[in-house]
Amino acid sequence: MSNDDFLFSEAEYAEFVGKSHAWARRERRLGRSPAYTLIGRTPKYSRQDIAAWMQANRITPGGKTAA
Repeated sequence: MSNDDFLFSEAEYAEFVGKSHAWARRERRLGRSPAYTLIGRTPKYSRQDIAAWMQANRITPGGKTAA
């Protein structure tokens, strides 16, 4: 398995972006998180989906979105 295939747990995703696990759970429930895969009832996040979510939420100087 390569690093690109690694799936982050919700806690690992939250730590990766510098937020709490409660924040990550709330954002997922509100539909504002990166895309995720359910393994049973456990959400897992791919590195590619986190990167795409971060890019979509990027703000450039002047307050304009990058997308």
